[in-house]
Amino acid sequence: MSEPLYGHDLLRLVVERGGACSLEQLRTDSLSAYGAGATFCNCHGDTFDLEGVLAFLAHKGKLELSGDQVRLGSAPACQH
Repeated sequence: MSEPLYGHDLLRLVVERGGACSLEQLRTDSLSAYGAGATFCNCHGDTFDLEGVLAFLAHKGKLELSGDQVRLGSAPACQH
């Protein structure tokens, strides 16, 4: 098993899409970039699957989820 990716690695995919995209596009981009078994973590070492990290990032204000759309939130990402 590979090391978990940080949540900001997922945020980078949204940035590459201009700061917003469909949830399905983000899932597709993540699968393409990181593979089906990718796990993500936060700075405290908690690990998440893709759906879990999306919920975590939304809760922290780093992403806004609205229906089937994802956009960068107002809270800045950490700088790892």
